Amino acid sequence: MRAALTPSPPAPPSPSSPPHRCPEPTQRRMAEPNFSARLGGRGLYPRHGGVDRGGLDRHLIFSRFRPMSVFHEGDGDESGFTCCAFSARERFLMLGTCSGHLKFYNVFSGEEEANYTCHTSAITHLEPSRDGKLLLTSASWSVPLSALWSIDSVFTLKNSFVDDHYVEFSKHSQDRVIGTKDQVAHIYDIQTGMKTLTLNDPSLANNYKRNCATFNPSDDLVLNDGVLWDVRNSRAIHKFDKFNMNISGDFHPNDLEVIINTEIWDLRTFHLLHTVPALDQCRLVFNSNATIMYGGTFTPEQHPTRTEGQGSRVPTCCDLIGFHGS
Repeated sequence: MRAALTPSPPAPPSPSSPPHRCPEPTQRRMAEPNFSARLGGRGLYPRHGGVDRGGLDRHLIFSRFRPMSVFHEGDGDESGFTCCAFSARERFLMLGTCSGHLKFYNVFSGEEEANYTCHTSAITHLEPSRDGKLLLTSASWSVPLSALWSIDSVFTLKNSFVDDHYVEFSKHSQDRVIGTKDQVAHIYDIQTGMKTLTLNDPSLANNYKRNCATFNPSDDLVLNDGVLWDVRNSRAIHKFDKFNMNISGDFHPNDLEVIINTEIWDLRTFHLLHTVPALDQCRLVFNSNATIMYGGTFTPEQHPTRTEGQGSRVPTCCDLIGFHGS
């Protein structure tokens, strides 16, 4: 067949249709994308449901969270909720209010069962200990800014941290508390209440606006203001590059990575591994076995600071989210 003397040009691609991409080849041992096929065939082939079965199962479960119940303040108190945390045995939902009250709600009945006055300004952070005997609270501007409470049998004040705007327990043994005052980190012994260590080097400061010092999972290292410290000899090890103004970073529970806003750094080489834009300005929380990471962003109206008064607009109710199979 003779070729045309004036061949016609090919039609331009349509802007409404995406470019064609062939599906990625899959191995025989890969898990079935369909859950029913994956569940029904896991006893046959591939073994244990196939490669990446756990990841596909987790995607199915955690993509189906729905509001389960709503907790409202009682007795006409409309000051608003500012933070929340589950109790150690997950029987109660602890909610801090804009007026400084701490309220315990029964997860199953939704009823308010306890109400305590912890601060005179908005509670911004709650963290119970794993054994359920202690509780850390932080407030926006009142004195003390943070406090340690005993909640074992009687709710009593155990220690106060006057200038630390954020406090949390050490990760491994929970025998220490680390507090943050601007760009300075303070470490306290829980039993004595004494300050045992101060971590600060003005020449290395990144001056993050929401700096929150934190221990690594083994309690040997501290990340404060984007600087990695060795707690054993009070020495700064490395300063991570700064790519945002607010988030100072946290350790991944695997103790191999540091996450600072959208950047994920290798803790062994200090090299940048990944950049995840979806994590921009997110506060991160991991599930118990570190297979799922939650990220939540805060607007100025939802995140009261130490310079804001009690007039900040905050939600007056709290949703409890649960898994729904359909």
